[in-house]
Amino acid sequence: MDYSPYEQMVVVLARDLGDWERGHVGGVRAEIPWAACLLAQKMQAPNLQIMAPPGMQPQVSAIVHDVGDYRLTRRCEALRNFGDIFRDSERGGLDWFFYSGLQIDKYGNFNLHFVGDWKKPTIRGPGLVFAAATTTGKHFYLYPIHHDKRVFVEKVDFISGAGHLDGPKGRELAGITTEGPRLCVTPRCVFDFDPESKVMRVKSLHRGITLDDVVGNMGFEPVIPGNLPTTEPPTSEELHLLRDEIDPHRILRP
Repeated sequence: MDYSPYEQMVVVLARDLGDWERGHVGGVRAEIPWAACLLAQKMQAPNLQIMAPPGMQPQVSAIVHDVGDYRLTRRCEALRNFGDIFRDSERGGLDWFFYSGLQIDKYGNFNLHFVGDWKKPTIRGPGLVFAAATTTGKHFYLYPIHHDKRVFVEKVDFISGAGHLDGPKGRELAGITTEGPRLCVTPRCVFDFDPESKVMRVKSLHRGITLDDVVGNMGFEPVIPGNLPTTEPPTSEELHLLRDEIDPHRILRP
């Protein structure tokens, strides 16, 4: 293919972001959401508001790996710390957030803390300091950079962020009124969530990927609709912006 799976992921996420929406890009390995936000601003959402400590609307010439990058303080509309952004989130001031995950289950719950027994885990993750965005933000996106059975599990070992919890009305019964996970975009496909069961549903397959490639690399059975389209590939304009302006150092093309 003339584009990478990561570039396809960026394009899918970018197309779903709307003008004047406001959200936060954070954490390590944040190059995919960073690129998605910058691409959306250059395409259909010029007024998209990006927050990332320590700056709001950081003017970066190219994507960076994480929010601790010193270049974010050089040019931005305002300096903000995590406390400012936490308050915005708790008051319902964010439209979206992005999360990856050590584990993701069929209801969109994700785990960033540990895998295995919490007393003696086999993997210890980075944890999460911004769980409120999964409950008070209007919606969030999942973007696992690997699509395999270690990531997609029947039940996460620890819920770092709330998807649909235990299924239909799970969020409602927990007192959560926001949408929750909207899309889960992987290197193989795009998922959304079945409106009735709240189980992850295959929305489209990336070019060259079969349904067996998707389901055979998962620890649970997603909802599979009768008609599965191919994910709309990046346009020449999107690839030009990604490669010449947003990702000149080929971070998205390993």
